[in-house]
Amino acid sequence: MRAKIAPATGKQVAIIGSGPAGLTAAYYLAKRGHTVTVFEALPEPGGMMRYGIPEYRLPREVLTEEIEEIRSVGVDIRTNAKINSLDGLFADGYNAIFLAIGAHQGAKLRIEGEDSPEVMEGISFLREINMGNKVRVGNRVAIIGGGNVAIDASRNALRLGAKEVTIIYRRTRTEMPASEEEINEAIHEGVKIEFLAAPIRIESKDSVVELICIHMKLGAVDTSGRRRPVPIESSEFSSSFNTVIAAIGQMPETPDQFGLPLGRGNTFQVDTYTLATGREAVFAGGDAVTGPATVIEAIAAGRQAAISIDKYLGGKGVIDEKLAPPEELEALPEIDEGEKHRLPIPTLPLGERLGSFAEVELSLSEELAIEEATRCLRCDLEERE
Repeated sequence: MRAKIAPATGKQVAIIGSGPAGLTAAYYLAKRGHTVTVFEALPEPGGMMRYGIPEYRLPREVLTEEIEEIRSVGVDIRTNAKINSLDGLFADGYNAIFLAIGAHQGAKLRIEGEDSPEVMEGISFLREINMGNKVRVGNRVAIIGGGNVAIDASRNALRLGAKEVTIIYRRTRTEMPASEEEINEAIHEGVKIEFLAAPIRIESKDSVVELICIHMKLGAVDTSGRRRPVPIESSEFSSSFNTVIAAIGQMPETPDQFGLPLGRGNTFQVDTYTLATGREAVFAGGDAVTGPATVIEAIAAGRQAAISIDKYLGGKGVIDEKLAPPEELEALPEIDEGEKHRLPIPTLPLGERLGSFAEVELSLSEELAIEEATRCLRCDLEERE
């Protein structure tokens, strides 16, 4: 029971970026009766969901179906449309702008030799693959970093034919920001992880990269809440690779012409509640404000932005939808229920993974689905000894 589209308000909203934050805001604002145009610099909409997340994690047909649902409420998505000036959009008659440009610019290693042709940046590496371009990595690949981009890059390298893939991370596994599930899957597929090591120099000759690293130890806790890695004196070591992929973080690529105040990591500074920037009628959200985060966090930001923009344009900011009719439920009796753990999701056999980008997580069988449905969903129950 999706809410109907409200009568046209005559207000126009420009959204820059078609990732999860931008698309979410576009959907809800269009449902409120506003005319919404999404500007996407790349050839297809989806942002990091299309150009960052590998297809084996997010099948493209699923993403395309979701985007078509958003288009169906009247959202106009214009691709290959890079916006460098906000003034031009206001001159074209837009009443509000939402900046949802994501964080697509990779951070530099800042070490000697990183400009060698055998060194790639993690986000760019994933983008090239997801755009269908041919990428060669050779037999031995090193990934620098410990986040989800590093994990995704390592698993992609295996699917491109690399025989040996090593992640080099300056802290321990406990401090890795990547998803524990994704780390486990990478190790299962054959990725090796060198902990407490950091690159200090890259030497390239005849398409072979000599990566010089230094061993690290953990010191005091830093501003990230993790223990700071400290180099161990005279502990340098080197390894040879065909390709090195730097995946140590990313930030928004913000045009200077926007003229907006920026914070740490080139992110937009906004009001935490309204997502309003320092300029009238301009809002920002998603990775462009928080730095790299999850898809669901970006969706939440898009929803928050839609509420604020609707209010700014004279609406009430009510965007909730009833997806199912309300039901009257009978009171349930007290029961003694034993604990049942979640069933593991079936996955593609290892031998079938590395030859393609097929989805790794499979659907539950009917038998497993029925078994999963028998697990207790009574959050009000207390466990008894």
